[in-house]
Amino acid sequence: MIEVDYSVYLVTDSTMVPESSTFLKQVEDSINNGATLIQLREKKLSTLDFIERAKQVHELTKQKGIPLIINDRIDIALAIDAEGVHVGQDDMPAILARKLLGPNKILGVTCSNVEEAKTVAEEGIADYVGLGTVYKTNTKKDVKDPEGTGPIGIRKMLQVLFKYQKDTGKKIYSVAIGGINHSNANKVLYQCSIPGYGLDGLAVVSCIMANEDAGKATRELVEIILSRPEWTKNITETRSKCQLEDKLKSLRQNKPLVHHITNNVVKNFSANVTLAIGASPIMSELPEEYEEFASTIPNLSLVLNLGTPSSNLMEVFKHAIKVYNKHGKHILFDPVACGASKARLECSRILLNTGQVSVIKGNVGEISSIWKLTSTYEESTGNQASLMQGVDSIADLSEDQIIEIGREVSIDFKTVVVITGVNNYVIDGYTFEKIKGGHQLMSYITGTGCSLGSTIGAFLASAADGNFKSTFNVFDAVVGAVELYNLAGNNAGKVSSSPGTFMTNFIDQLYSMSVAQ
Repeated sequence: MIEVDYSVYLVTDSTMVPESSTFLKQVEDSINNGATLIQLREKKLSTLDFIERAKQVHELTKQKGIPLIINDRIDIALAIDAEGVHVGQDDMPAILARKLLGPNKILGVTCSNVEEAKTVAEEGIADYVGLGTVYKTNTKKDVKDPEGTGPIGIRKMLQVLFKYQKDTGKKIYSVAIGGINHSNANKVLYQCSIPGYGLDGLAVVSCIMANEDAGKATRELVEIILSRPEWTKNITETRSKCQLEDKLKSLRQNKPLVHHITNNVVKNFSANVTLAIGASPIMSELPEEYEEFASTIPNLSLVLNLGTPSSNLMEVFKHAIKVYNKHGKHILFDPVACGASKARLECSRILLNTGQVSVIKGNVGEISSIWKLTSTYEESTGNQASLMQGVDSIADLSEDQIIEIGREVSIDFKTVVVITGVNNYVIDGYTFEKIKGGHQLMSYITGTGCSLGSTIGAFLASAADGNFKSTFNVFDAVVGAVELYNLAGNNAGKVSSSPGTFMTNFIDQLYSMSVAQ
């Protein structure tokens, strides 16, 4: 079997070639500038014309020593002695394809869900799988999920492949396909991985085949694939373990701006909390200004609160995530009441598939619902009972269970998890802090949970880990925000007799601890 580099996998499409170029020129320019594997996909050519085109492409790939994969047509692959074949779920069965190809040719199979990945693993005859579609794409119309399986679905399939490798000692390689381009390539590689296992490459179509300069497009794609996503730059796992006062100094010095896309019920309270700790709030649902925000404001974060979702607001959410990811700005996601209905959990799935968030904050019921989206969650063994009543958690879990669920969410989504309640848990993988909750009067005021998100957002925007260095530890900053918020709540509760007086005293406490020092 030949050595295969799956990293930059070009799937051809002759219908996309710009007028200024030709099909063969697009392929040749890509091969000469970094493409490592070519799949020839032709759905409408006659057999004779397909053979002729395959011969021409094969001459180009052989010159560079890279494999040529023929999509679906085993007869074409055998006719020109191509290195391999890729079959979809509706094409020839993989077992029969292997019999016809023999043991020494490359065989790839499309997988769009866990069951298909399990079948490939059970057969154990494929060399690689194409996982997807990742995102919505115009090149494939007949897909089971028009919006794409997203990184969440890819990770679930990677768990199947990882188990196969551990059980057999053999590896089935994997590439992601569907809607991948220069804007999201390194994000896909970052998000589509599980501990100890990740993708071997990305399959792309239009971002090269439709580009006026296929060579340049390929070079830039290779560079992006080899680079770190913007939001990971300057992030360190080394904890500073600074005191809260050091973190508040960072907050005061940087005067952060917190962009809220939140529900109407809590906007005023969230804005007042943000101001009380020395940050500035902005409530904007105007997508046209997000690029300007994210590209020009240095100490900026986004608080995305699912609160009152709608079809229009979902599009605003998705656009904001993409823009903030592009510029490496931190995002806090608050999946309000995501366990109250299937529709809300689906909204959370879509948003978490759209991009990377730095923090997921919720009560036990909300985080337990997000846990159902992880690659390690199994329907047959997981808790199927309702975890929420409206926005309130009704999950009855032990502390160990809460921490384990938070840990699995944190690891799968590569994020810091905050679980609120009588005790608060800040979890980053196997690191966690337990922080005593604020005061019982907080439960009588709408928005106290949401405005914790505002406080965390301010600490994120100002890199307030207390370290005063070029690197930033997200976990330390989040711990500081949760400590401040709950300490202020506890202090306010001691001098309050009712929810009304508590609200005023709480804002005063936040101000006195954060600004009036």
